[in-house]
Amino acid sequence: MRDALHRPGRILGIDAGGSGTRVVVIENGTVWPQPDELPINVLLTEGFAERLLQIIKAAEVTAAGVGLAGLRQETVAAELSETLTRQAGCPVHVTGDADTAQAGAFLGGPGVVVIAGTGSMAFGRDGERHIRAGGHGFVLGDEGSAYWIGRAAAQAALHWRDQLGGSELIHRRVRETTGTDLDDLVSDVTSHPAERSRLTALAPVLTALAEQDPEAERITRQAAEHLAALAGSVRRRLGPLPVAGAGRVFGARLIWNRFAELTGATRPLAPASVGAALLAARHAGA
Repeated sequence: MRDALHRPGRILGIDAGGSGTRVVVIENGTVWPQPDELPINVLLTEGFAERLLQIIKAAEVTAAGVGLAGLRQETVAAELSETLTRQAGCPVHVTGDADTAQAGAFLGGPGVVVIAGTGSMAFGRDGERHIRAGGHGFVLGDEGSAYWIGRAAAQAALHWRDQLGGSELIHRRVRETTGTDLDDLVSDVTSHPAERSRLTALAPVLTALAEQDPEAERITRQAAEHLAALAGSVRRRLGPLPVAGAGRVFGARLIWNRFAELTGATRPLAPASVGAALLAARHAGA
């Protein structure tokens, strides 16, 4: 699929996720980053298809690929591809964001990518088969994600206040970061569970404390081990494929080091937005 980078025309790649939407245009082998767009999620964003259509039309491209957070059903992806192709006037290939992340991480080659951003999951391809693990959302899964880490930080703060363990330092930093009383934080989170930003904002606060606070270190290491387990699940079914870690959670040094130690992971060769463009070029060629 590396040849797709040099396919004639302008190819658009869109990585639509819960923390933001990244866009690139590939033309004559050169990748041109475009301005970021607002977050898009199939399950949470009203009018997401219209927003995607606006991005595609504004780019004036010959083909477009979209990796879409929250998209799990292939039938829905096929319907979206057909609808956007008709409305945009150029071939549009829509798939889940894990598919595009894997394509970018290995430039279309075999491998397992673990994605750790707002949520978490793993997706692998061996050339013929594809397998996923995790990605079940913040209510039932997303272990090791920014939401999971932020929730653990809030729990540690609450446990310290209630004298059930936790950490005084985490308690202090959570209150400083949220700028509110813990009871108000509990009320806000439980009243608006889909507004995940209140807790995901605590993830970098927690991981930054890992080298000076034992409870923060424990949570951080556990997050890395959850993410490594996702990679292991896919590898047990597809074989000993290479692993890459993608997403802002891997920006935490301890998480990356522990994850790499357990899996032998490397950084992605290219971001998911480039992966989306590669898949678009391949499908347009087919």
